[in-house]
Amino acid sequence: MGVQRTAWHEGDHVRDLAAEFAGWRIGRGGSGHWWAVRGNQLVRTLNVDELRIRLKELDGLRAVRPHG
Repeated sequence: MGVQRTAWHEGDHVRDLAAEFAGWRIGRGGSGHWWAVRGNQLVRTLNVDELRIRLKELDGLRAVRPHG
Protein backbone atom coordinates (compact mmCIF):
# COMPACT_ATOMS: atom_id res chain seq x y z
CA MET A 1 0.00 0.00 0.00
CA GLY A 2 1.45 3.36 -1.01
CA VAL A 3 1.91 6.28 1.34
CA GLN A 4 -0.96 8.25 -0.18
CA ARG A 5 -3.32 5.26 -0.03
CA THR A 6 -2.30 4.64 3.62
CA ALA A 7 -3.02 8.28 4.48
CA TRP A 8 -6.46 8.06 2.87
CA HIS A 9 -7.20 4.87 4.79
CA GLU A 10 -6.14 6.45 8.10
CA GLY A 11 -8.18 9.55 7.26
CA ASP A 12 -11.21 7.32 6.78
CA HIS A 13 -10.64 5.80 10.23
CA VAL A 14 -10.35 9.23 11.86
CA ARG A 15 -13.50 10.47 10.13
CA ASP A 16 -15.49 7.36 11.09
CA LEU A 17 -14.34 7.44 14.71
CA ALA A 18 -15.03 11.17 15.04
CA ALA A 19 -18.57 10.62 13.73
CA GLU A 20 -19.14 7.68 16.08
CA PHE A 21 -17.66 9.30 19.19
CA ALA A 22 -18.80 12.91 19.39
CA GLY A 23 -16.85 15.03 21.84
CA TRP A 24 -13.59 13.13 21.37
CA ARG A 25 -10.60 14.53 19.47
CA ILE A 26 -9.11 11.61 17.55
CA GLY A 27 -5.89 11.21 15.61
CA ARG A 28 -2.81 9.16 14.89
CA GLY A 29 0.61 10.24 16.09
CA GLY A 30 3.98 9.93 14.47
CA SER A 31 4.77 7.04 16.79
CA GLY A 32 1.99 5.04 15.15
CA HIS A 33 -0.32 5.27 18.14
CA TRP A 34 -3.98 6.06 17.69
CA TRP A 35 -5.21 8.48 20.35
CA ALA A 36 -8.41 10.06 21.56
CA VAL A 37 -8.81 12.94 24.04
CA ARG A 38 -11.93 14.23 25.78
CA GLY A 39 -11.52 16.63 28.68
CA ASN A 40 -8.87 15.04 30.90
CA GLN A 41 -9.36 11.54 29.44
CA LEU A 42 -6.72 10.12 27.10
CA VAL A 43 -6.86 6.79 25.28
CA ARG A 44 -3.81 5.68 23.34
CA THR A 45 -3.22 2.39 21.51
CA LEU A 46 -1.44 0.98 18.48
CA ASN A 47 -4.60 -0.65 17.12
CA VAL A 48 -7.55 1.34 15.76
CA ASP A 49 -10.01 -1.46 16.62
CA GLU A 50 -8.82 -1.48 20.22
CA LEU A 51 -9.28 2.30 20.33
CA ARG A 52 -12.89 1.88 19.21
CA ILE A 53 -13.54 -0.76 21.89
CA ARG A 54 -12.02 1.36 24.65
CA LEU A 55 -13.99 4.45 23.60
CA LYS A 56 -17.23 2.43 23.62
CA GLU A 57 -16.40 1.27 27.15
CA LEU A 58 -15.76 4.84 28.30
CA ASP A 59 -18.93 6.12 26.65
CA GLY A 60 -20.84 3.29 28.33
CA LEU A 61 -19.48 4.34 31.71
CA ARG A 62 -20.43 7.93 31.00
CA ALA A 63 -24.02 6.89 30.19
CA VAL A 64 -24.27 5.08 33.53
CA ARG A 65 -22.55 7.86 35.48
CA PRO A 66 -23.05 11.15 33.57
CA HIS A 67 -20.63 14.01 34.15
CA GLY A 68 -21.91 17.57 34.56
